[in-house]
Order: sequence, then C-alpha cells, then structure tokens
Amino acid sequence: MISYNILVTGGAGYLCSIMVPELLRVGHKVTVIDNFRYDQTSLSSVCDDPNFRVVNGDVRLKVDMLPLIKKADIIIPLAALVGAPICSQDPVGATKTNHDAILMMLDL
Repeated sequence: MISYNILVTGGAGYLCSIMVPELLRVGHKVTVIDNFRYDQTSLSSVCDDPNFRVVNGDVRLKVDMLPLIKKADIIIPLAALVGAPICSQDPVGATKTNHDAILMMLDL
C-alpha cells in the first residue's frame, strides 16, 4: 500500500474523529489543522501515534496553511461553520471559512 501525507482541515470535528484514526491505522501520515473553537478532544486516542500531527491554527490564514499544503499529498477540506444558526450568527466567518478558505487552498 502507498502511504500518503494527508492534511485534514477541521480535523477535530466528528467526522474526523472516525476518519483520522482509520487513516493512521492503514499507514498514512495525517496532519490535522483545527482552531479548537469547541475545545474538542475527539482525537486524544491518536495523539501518541508517530504519524499524527495536530496544528492549532486557522484555515483562513495563508500563513497557517501554506507550510501544511506544501507537505501534503492529499487535502481533505472539512473545516466549516455548519448549520443555519451559526452561519446566521456569523455570516462573515461562515463565508470566510466555508468558501474563501477553499478558494485560497486551491490557489496555494
């Protein structure tokens, strides 16, 4: 099997709590970036894995993303403000995270 360097944005969310351990189990190197807005501990079970790296950062910031993207073979973009209540509460943040950050990653 080929091993990839995988970058997962929003990596401390629910989907990633299932996906990241499985990616590590099959031999990939996984870097997660998340801002830990909700003090998630969903990845605590894999923190001691030598192929796992976690970055407390912001997907909207080029300075945070550029070095991570340069090292990644695969990017799984899951960072998002999800649901109408939070998007209505913070429409600028939702646009910058859910739309603009993806465009920036594509440019990088």
